[in-house]
Amino acid sequence: MRDIYELIRQREADVERFEREIECAHTELDALRLAAKLLDENAEAPRPVAVAANASAASFSTAPVRPTTPAATPTPWASAKQFP
Repeated sequence: MRDIYELIRQREADVERFEREIECAHTELDALRLAAKLLDENAEAPRPVAVAANASAASFSTAPVRPTTPAATPTPWASAKQFP
């Protein structure tokens, strides 16, 4: 016959394990919901034009992309000599 206290400890350990697994599942579910929302928002955006497989690579523009944010103005200490 099994010890009743050992059986209770085993059941409590099982309950704790199940609670951790459920908490982890909720976290994963929240992450999946967020990913689905982001994908749904991206689905509304216009899709890029497909390029034919035989198009040459030379037809693509190689112009540098300009940054959208203005460059930061240098501080008075920016030109000071830097020591290692």
